[in-house]
Amino acid sequence: MNEIPDVQVVPLRPENAAQSAYCCMSEVPTPWPQALCQCREWISQHLGLHVDGFHLQLESGQVIGHLYYAPSEQALFTYQVEPGVGILYCEWVQQRYQKKGLGTLLFETFINSQKGLHAKGILVETTDIEGQMHFSHYQTRGFQTIAAAGHNQLMYLPLSAATIEVQPRQVKIAAQRHTPVEIHLFRGFLCPYEVSTLQLVREVAQEFGDRVVLKEIWLTQETLDTYGVASGVLINGRRKLAGGESERAVRQAIMEEL
Repeated sequence: MNEIPDVQVVPLRPENAAQSAYCCMSEVPTPWPQALCQCREWISQHLGLHVDGFHLQLESGQVIGHLYYAPSEQALFTYQVEPGVGILYCEWVQQRYQKKGLGTLLFETFINSQKGLHAKGILVETTDIEGQMHFSHYQTRGFQTIAAAGHNQLMYLPLSAATIEVQPRQVKIAAQRHTPVEIHLFRGFLCPYEVSTLQLVREVAQEFGDRVVLKEIWLTQETLDTYGVASGVLINGRRKLAGGESERAVRQAIMEEL
């Protein structure tokens, strides 16, 4: 039976962000509870600064979907984007509630809010990995690819402007092998999946003693300009790890640089 539950879309507020953000991590017990807690705390503290959003909520108050975004002027994003553009960070509807039109309800609420602000359009960085912001999902909504790198595609949905100015940020940390190995952790806490890897890198790096230098950097507009990096881990200036990595993969990535 494919009944549509009674739901409402509610704006993200500090109290519901701290308690129920990232419902993608609460469908089953998350393997990264500490990362989830840190991300919820971060999003509640930076709401209205680097992140805004909507929750899809049942009558009981249970959150079953989310959509997080920021205006281009405040977004912590891989690209430099002209003002007046909405940056869609991520969205999710829990699997048992998918294919009921709820994702469309959530997305249309977001689009209508952006139209109300006279946004030029919406940008989103998609992937070719199923279940992780897959590009085909956005193609069906009218997004067009305007840049691509590796597994990622930057896609744009025009609202009031057919085109916009977008430039990829240039990483300003030189990629070169040296000892001690230099690891930069860029801490923004926008995704528990990515934060889990940051936590693991911090733990594994201690095994190498003074052969590894760990530098933790809080993401701000200023650090974006300084380093040209919006998230993740750089090892000797190279991006070698993604979210959800294993301890073995982290250790191997460091050893390759020694």
